[in-house]
Amino acid sequence: MRILVVTAAFALAGTLAVDLESSAAPAPPQADLLPPSLRAEPKPRSETVDVAFVRDGTLVRVERPLPKGAQPALHALRELAEGPTRAEREKGLRTAIRPGLKPRFVRPAGGVLLVRLSRTLLAPATPETMRARLAQIAATLTWLGRAERYAAVSVEGRLVTTLRLGARVAAEPLLPGEGGYAYSVRGVQARLWSIGFLDRTDVSGSLDYATEQALIAFQGWEGLARTGTVTGETQVALFRATTPKPATRRPGRRVEIHRDRGVLLTVDGGKVLRAVHTSTGAGGATPAGEYRVYRKELLSWSVPFEVWMPYASYFLGGIAMHEYSIVPSYPASHGCVRMPARDAERVYRFVELGTPVHVF
Repeated sequence: MRILVVTAAFALAGTLAVDLESSAAPAPPQADLLPPSLRAEPKPRSETVDVAFVRDGTLVRVERPLPKGAQPALHALRELAEGPTRAEREKGLRTAIRPGLKPRFVRPAGGVLLVRLSRTLLAPATPETMRARLAQIAATLTWLGRAERYAAVSVEGRLVTTLRLGARVAAEPLLPGEGGYAYSVRGVQARLWSIGFLDRTDVSGSLDYATEQALIAFQGWEGLARTGTVTGETQVALFRATTPKPATRRPGRRVEIHRDRGVLLTVDGGKVLRAVHTSTGAGGATPAGEYRVYRKELLSWSVPFEVWMPYASYFLGGIAMHEYSIVPSYPASHGCVRMPARDAERVYRFVELGTPVHVF
């Protein structure tokens, strides 16, 4: 039996669901989160699940029975897709979700819930209506009390957005993707951040230079065409992706440079902290091997090529990792490892004299 249990005064207006902070960052302001009464802590399996409907612009928490053996998250979304009962509609409950939405699966992966839905999620809607849909999904997943803080939402396996569970969702127009699979720019950026390809400060909602470079790095790592744009195959790969794994597991800090993929990894204690787009030496001018940083210069002058190289960290003769204005998606340098602005500075701050550099 379907039972209305709690009416939650939760305005659909608010900040984006991807107010992303690193694990070391301070907690976001309380205003960015759901009220304490609506947040759920991890709890033992219950015989019911809660789903989110809407009444007069607020989310309403409604209880549904959980059949024995059913997966709570998937069942909750299926109940959400069913919409309010006739009795609940008579009490003013509504839903922004179009009839016919089919939740395909919900499963955890790398601290994120992967949510695959049918194309009905992308049925024509105003930004406000789409926000309401995503807010209903986010609240329903939040009330399950799972440990995951983020949900990657896809339509038929193509990433649409990334929701921060327990945070308000704001209206954001979706951009048209290949084959009609729309996506949120901020949601794509949030996914890139969650797997180490973008800094949290670059989650801006704009398809800017930092996002383009992050997409090229991700596409190179995944073996996709390096376009720097959100292609269909990129949406698929983003949905299922995890943080890159280093080639070797060793203690301490080190840098891995994967020439064929055009990606530099900063690694600490066997964990990848960042994946950065790079362009190494044309024709194998950056030799494979194990090296160490032996010199660092904030602004280094290349005598043979008469060019300034900001944030240069030398690891083999005159070969350094450094910032450069042009970082193409193929090996193009005379041997150095080019990196985009800001990423080069982060790598420079990461390495010290003696930091191992492994070129593959």
